[in-house]
Amino acid sequence: MRITPTRAGAAVLAASAIALAATGPATASAATVLGPNGFGPITVGMSLADALATGKVGEPVGGNDLCRGYKWAYSPGPVLTISKAHGVYSIPGTAPGARTPEGVGLGSTAAEVKKAYPKAVDGWQNGVAIITTTTPQNPANRYLFGTKEGKVVGFALQAVNARDCAAG
Repeated sequence: MRITPTRAGAAVLAASAIALAATGPATASAATVLGPNGFGPITVGMSLADALATGKVGEPVGGNDLCRGYKWAYSPGPVLTISKAHGVYSIPGTAPGARTPEGVGLGSTAAEVKKAYPKAVDGWQNGVAIITTTTPQNPANRYLFGTKEGKVVGFALQAVNARDCAAG
């Protein structure tokens, strides 16, 4: 199976919805911010070798030789998406209490997303309502927020340029 932005986004959002149901929304601390560059020591664009060296990235799950999912230490799922050639592509917002620097996370309303990110755009991905915005601090990356019944049920930070993770 090939990991595409659509599949990666849908997997992040579905697993995040399960995580929200299990744990509920939490407030963010500096240790739980999914910022414009990454989460903890893992950053978008970081090489696979460097990501593995953090000790926070585990075994590969799914994908292909170009782009794979990898387990990570911050939550049981969904997974990081990492391109062999271009590094970390997508980081899910599934760590307990994860929030963006603007305070958006699981359980936030769509209105709160739009207030925090006035340039955000509504869309659909695999039947899930998605709000997408480039990060204000780093236009090379974007946030994707999956919403259901007006609330965020999953979110992720991704590189704007999907490169080999986009082919499907």
